[in-house]
Amino acid sequence: MILILAISGCGSTAGTDGGSFSASVPGTDILGNTEPWVDSDLYGSVTADKEIRLEDDFAAAVNGPWKLERGDKFYGTFQEASDKVIEGKKRILADESIQGANADVVRAYYALASDWDSRNKDGATPLKPYIDDIVSIGDTEEMYGFFFDRKRNPLGLGPVVSDPGDMKRSTLHNERYLLFLDSPDMSLSGGGGDNDLYFHIDNVDNLEKYEMVVNSAQYVLVRLGYTEKEASKLISSCMNWERQVAMADNRNGIEKIEDITYEHDKAVSLAKGFPLEELLNAWGIDRSADIVINPVYAKKLKSLCRKENLEDIKAFLIVNYCLGCSDLLDRDTYDRVMEFQRSRRKEKTDYGKTEEQLEDELMFDTYIGGSSVVGAMNQLFVENIFDESCIGELNTMTEDTIAHFRELFKNEEWMSEEGRAQCIEKLNSIRVHIAYQDFDSVDYKTLDIKTRSEGGNFLEAFFEAKRFEAEHMAWLSGRPYDINYWDPITPGLSTTITNAAYRPDTNGIYIFAGVCVEPLYSPGMSYEEKLAGIFTIVGHEITHGFDDGGVQYDKDGQEKNWLPDEDQAAFTDRNDNVAVYYSTKKPYQGSGLYSGSNVNKEATADMGGIKITLMMAKDKPDFDYDRYFRAYAKVWKTNVPLEYEKQMFSGDVHPLAFYRVNVGLQQFDEFQETYGIKETDGMYLAPDKRIKVW
Repeated sequence: MILILAISGCGSTAGTDGGSFSASVPGTDILGNTEPWVDSDLYGSVTADKEIRLEDDFAAAVNGPWKLERGDKFYGTFQEASDKVIEGKKRILADESIQGANADVVRAYYALASDWDSRNKDGATPLKPYIDDIVSIGDTEEMYGFFFDRKRNPLGLGPVVSDPGDMKRSTLHNERYLLFLDSPDMSLSGGGGDNDLYFHIDNVDNLEKYEMVVNSAQYVLVRLGYTEKEASKLISSCMNWERQVAMADNRNGIEKIEDITYEHDKAVSLAKGFPLEELLNAWGIDRSADIVINPVYAKKLKSLCRKENLEDIKAFLIVNYCLGCSDLLDRDTYDRVMEFQRSRRKEKTDYGKTEEQLEDELMFDTYIGGSSVVGAMNQLFVENIFDESCIGELNTMTEDTIAHFRELFKNEEWMSEEGRAQCIEKLNSIRVHIAYQDFDSVDYKTLDIKTRSEGGNFLEAFFEAKRFEAEHMAWLSGRPYDINYWDPITPGLSTTITNAAYRPDTNGIYIFAGVCVEPLYSPGMSYEEKLAGIFTIVGHEITHGFDDGGVQYDKDGQEKNWLPDEDQAAFTDRNDNVAVYYSTKKPYQGSGLYSGSNVNKEATADMGGIKITLMMAKDKPDFDYDRYFRAYAKVWKTNVPLEYEKQMFSGDVHPLAFYRVNVGLQQFDEFQETYGIKETDGMYLAPDKRIKVW
């Protein structure tokens, strides 16, 4: 499990401070009282003809002038930072003085991905040889041969799959990696593990999801030359087998990973009659890795692959190759499938992004960022765009942040002496990673991306990247476990994401190169701006190491509760106060009440980040608190349409951006004192009502 600071909203240039403007009508709280703040994230929430005071609504007052400049344009701080990262990647592609295997791979891959003329000319043709190969399978022996062969089966589809991104330390042997063997992601589950649709399509949401899958698969199949009747039959046969898989993969009673973790020989023995040993050998998986596998499912693998199921299994492979490759073919297929995947019960939301922004996100975030090529791009970015001279300051300030957490825990009154000591012990073991992944562990000379002139196409390049990823997994599984290893091709930990992360299973803080850009960080910023920007983010992430998720992992990343029960209960009570507070909030008219339990963990981490940087501020003579608080508000400046805000309100685990500012800041004496906040002001919160945990 990786706890990552969400990119809430998006980003833009800093506006001027202050100004006079009016705001939309606030919502009401659970008691029917008028909210003191407007949802200043929304388009049109401020106008220029009425004043909002800093003392009443800090987020709206600081960011209002910037919003007036933006109008109805979707933007924010994190989008601005992300755009700058993409600009850096474009410079890498254009700078021919940057040479080497990494540059060759990235340029070839990007050129194939962005060549829509050639992709449109090819249509679905690049996929056809793989589908024809599946059709040619004549018996179970040939079927197993297909499962085993990454050349023929680059997606690794079959009754057993493994994701390199899931690898972590074994719970059986500290020196080994864990290899997760799982049932496949199936068409209706969409990779989410929800198999209910195979048994109950009993509501509008389920029916719509079923139609999305069927329409998408049928469209690609018809593009490949199947008639609609033939396509429908294949989809039906696919779901027949997937239904059997869903029934076989019974996880009742499985609570912890260690309950289904086995040494190699034991795992293989569970799958009696199924050639699991041959499969693992073909994938190059070294015996030094321990294996996670559902024993109930393992015992049913042979019956799932019996010859009577052969045609249904082939249909499963065909349909899921079509679905898995639908965004990698021509533009018409891409657009049509994206349309099928969009809910017909909701209007399409235009977030105001330019066509260039949307295309850049597709190329750099989806295509490159979602493939093993990401490691090559990451290394090129760090070596050519990232300012290496920042490492010293970032290291020093991160260590200072940790030192102040040490002080915080030492003096935290609600914790027991044992609990404080345990927190400090874990804190002392936090591993700090800044920008540089373990690039030397990946050799892109072995990734053969053929250019268009060499007969290549984008789908084949993607498949080559998948094979490269599988080879990397095999290499990694055979190594001794290294808690300090930062894998260059794990998508969620890509250093060019505009983000930071805390991993409880490594007790590590990861500061990505993609977050070390303006307006979140630059060497020329004032100390106040650095604290308010990147170091409230760092503090947020470190706080996750001590929340109800972080306390399940000890200082060495072992899954073990280490906080005394009395402190865990006290923490839960304080965290519940955060949930209760948010559960009274209605950010905009018609929103309904907030689900406080959905956001309390991230809200607590936000306040932890503010707390620790305010502690650091006390060490700085003549610290400018006004500059700090304004800079913090600008970190979360956001301009979005109502439909987007609805999605964030109902689905995101982070508070809405204006709450991250106003609720976060009103907890602290330093804020109240800087602006002389009085009981009659909207930003006032009585000391006995404050909800910060730390």
